[in-house]
Amino acid sequence: MTGSKRTFVTTIGLIVTLLLAGSGYAQKHACSDGERAALDEAVTLRSWDALYKSYKSYRHCDDGAISEGYSESVARILVDHWSTLSRLAQLGNKDAEFRAFVVHHVDATLNIDDVEKIKTRAKAQCPNGLRTLCSDLAKHADSALKEDASTP
Repeated sequence: MTGSKRTFVTTIGLIVTLLLAGSGYAQKHACSDGERAALDEAVTLRSWDALYKSYKSYRHCDDGAISEGYSESVARILVDHWSTLSRLAQLGNKDAEFRAFVVHHVDATLNIDDVEKIKTRAKAQCPNGLRTLCSDLAKHADSALKEDASTP
């Protein structure tokens, strides 16, 4: 290959690399427009329907402080409104990714007392027909408690 062809091929390769890197950056930062709204909203949600609406709008923002806000909202709904668990099951049956999102947010960022309450209710106060959901919530609560116990 001659010097000018090599330079051309190298230049094209560099351009392609930069374009691919740029698109990866754009995908990772797709939340920037809604980030402030997602951050403000994530921690304030107190019903499954409100959480689901926010999830549909901002699920791509589920990272860092926003993720912790969603975890807090999940905990508040589970701890303060356990009787609404059947609504979570209904939404989760229509949208399995939302169900996974909720269960995933029972995590070690939560207040340990809330995690204990979630675990206890999932094991002792599970509504009829929701055994699988309760079992998944209890497993995530167990994992969160173990992670918390192993943190110095």
